[in-house]
Amino acid sequence: MSNNDQKLWTYHQTDNAKKLNAGHPRQDVLLNKINKIVKKGKVLEIGFGDGYLLNKLSSGYDCCGADISAENIEQMKKRIPSVKFDLIGVDGELPYEDNYFDGFVASEVLEHMTDKELVLCINEIRRVLRKDGYGIIIVPAKENLKDNECFCPNCSEVFHKWGHKQCWHEMKIHSLFSGFDKIKIKEYYFSSPGLNIFGALGYWARKIIIEFLNFHMDGATFVIIIRK
Repeated sequence: MSNNDQKLWTYHQTDNAKKLNAGHPRQDVLLNKINKIVKKGKVLEIGFGDGYLLNKLSSGYDCCGADISAENIEQMKKRIPSVKFDLIGVDGELPYEDNYFDGFVASEVLEHMTDKELVLCINEIRRVLRKDGYGIIIVPAKENLKDNECFCPNCSEVFHKWGHKQCWHEMKIHSLFSGFDKIKIKEYYFSSPGLNIFGALGYWARKIIIEFLNFHMDGATFVIIIRK
């Protein structure tokens, strides 16, 4: 990733880490799924953010966390000393041996990568996973990137307000992960912390439409499960 990406995520994962609380409901779903399909062994999370999921995983697995921010790694070493932390390589390589992990997690990470970075990352996931190992990934579902673009009057740049570079749909997922033996995709709708009663009613209405009626709406999330 670029130096600007590293600066952006160092800021969000350190000075602005409270904003990452909104992703905790998604990560709770990931934790539940990991516990069901990865019974024991080594688990890797890349782009671990505020460490919420990694901290929970560390109570049941031998965990590693890899990130592009050296500053975030240093603070996580103090916060979760049972986890081994590593810096992702300059070109995106993961610093682990082949067939090393039983499970892999990427929560709201892959949508921030360029096409080149994404292909390399998926190849690295496949390399470090053992045979029959599982990967669990969360990405936005069918997002229209244009809808979330902003304009900066200072530098005249147009950019996505959350730094997303990828739009995800089922065909693209099957194509990118075609080297894996199993691919399972499910759309979910997750709540945000602190909803009032009207927000909660809206959340449940959208959740039923998306998850139980299988009808896509903006704001949905793909949970992808892959097996090597």
